[in-house]
Amino acid sequence: MKSQLGTTLISLLIGLLIAMLCIIAVLSSYRTIVKTGVESRVAATHDTQLQTGLTTAQIFLQNAGFGLEGLNNLYLSPEANIKVESQLVSALLWRYKDGTNIICQGLADIKSSDNKKRRFVLLKSDPTTCNETSDLNEFTWKIQSTLANLEDYSTDQSNPKQVTFTEPPSMPCTPFGAGNDSTHPLITITAQTSTQKIAGPGIKEELREVKVPVCLLNIAS
Repeated sequence: MKSQLGTTLISLLIGLLIAMLCIIAVLSSYRTIVKTGVESRVAATHDTQLQTGLTTAQIFLQNAGFGLEGLNNLYLSPEANIKVESQLVSALLWRYKDGTNIICQGLADIKSSDNKKRRFVLLKSDPTTCNETSDLNEFTWKIQSTLANLEDYSTDQSNPKQVTFTEPPSMPCTPFGAGNDSTHPLITITAQTSTQKIAGPGIKEELREVKVPVCLLNIAS
């Protein structure tokens, strides 16, 4: 009588193990692809909102000092001393005249309510307190609109400030870079892009951040 050949339990178990390993490998690759796609979409949204917010901020900032005289129509807080929604923040503040009304506005980078993201916001002062003579840092400020929602790309997830403002004292500007009859304050807005997380010796600074110079033509320095 001839012996019968068939599938043994051991061969079934080996086949099942190989199949499971293949499935795990496919699922792992799928997870990596999905994760990369989501991160790329979030990074693209971050950078798009940032660029749009910076463009809008420039438009509002160019109003600084319009219709007014003097050097007290622009204020850059050297430290976090401006109160916005129960937060003390560093902000860039200005005012201008619109007809007979004095408008007080500002820009700031504040934490989100859950402290997991940042918000680049346009500030406004209460019309009843905004005036032509008082110091800008004495007004009560609140958020007029959010220009950009910014992701936290820090390596330690500490949610640091991503948008800063500087006014180099030795770098006044002239209208459109021409003429020297009158110079004006130069404000530089610096913002971190989505590449800040991979910042290192091999990554150039200009690739990690965006710098936007704004010449304030309505204010004579």
